[in-house]
Amino acid sequence: MLKRYIQTGLGFVLLFLVYYLTLFPILVIRTNLEDKYFILAIIVWGFLAGAFFIPAAAAILKRVWFFNGKGEPVVMDLLYSILLETNKYDAPVQITKKRKKFVVSWRHQDQNWCERFEKAGMKRLYELWLAFDNNTKTVTMSDKYRSANWDLSPIMVKTGWFVLSKPYFKITVGNEWGVENYEDTAPEDYNFSPNEIKSPVMNSILKNGWNVRFSLF
Repeated sequence: MLKRYIQTGLGFVLLFLVYYLTLFPILVIRTNLEDKYFILAIIVWGFLAGAFFIPAAAAILKRVWFFNGKGEPVVMDLLYSILLETNKYDAPVQITKKRKKFVVSWRHQDQNWCERFEKAGMKRLYELWLAFDNNTKTVTMSDKYRSANWDLSPIMVKTGWFVLSKPYFKITVGNEWGVENYEDTAPEDYNFSPNEIKSPVMNSILKNGWNVRFSLF
């Protein structure tokens, strides 16, 4: 993982270098510009730089955080069924299908678990969104967070409508990880960190031959 962190850092260094190169001509002709035109040029540059930053960051993320699947990829329906096995376990994780995507999240509406979430001090619900590309056998993962209100717990948990996208990188890769781990994990062994959702799901996908790509959105 260290190599990917370094590559991500170098990607952003290169991005800021591009920013500097585009700003440099404005700074060079600074003495020949009236203040109002210089300020206008800086405002226009800042607007364009800001608009370019998010797509550039997304491109760096997709390029660096790509993992090749292991072995021959299984058919998509089989991968679906392997992941959906999660819902059969006595675990705090659930997978729901929304159109062509899967959403992996904490089982916050289950009274057996919501009290544990509240006691753990969970302020935001983590969601892992999965998009499947059958042509390239690649699953694109995006990390989402939404607010949670536990005032009526365990009767009901209110969740926010707004979803915040924020990449999560602290994952573990290895054959010992997979959604099957949920079957034998005791309730008191959970820390309710995003890693306990993302790593098992990711490794199950990789072990079944599909690639994984992280996405900002």
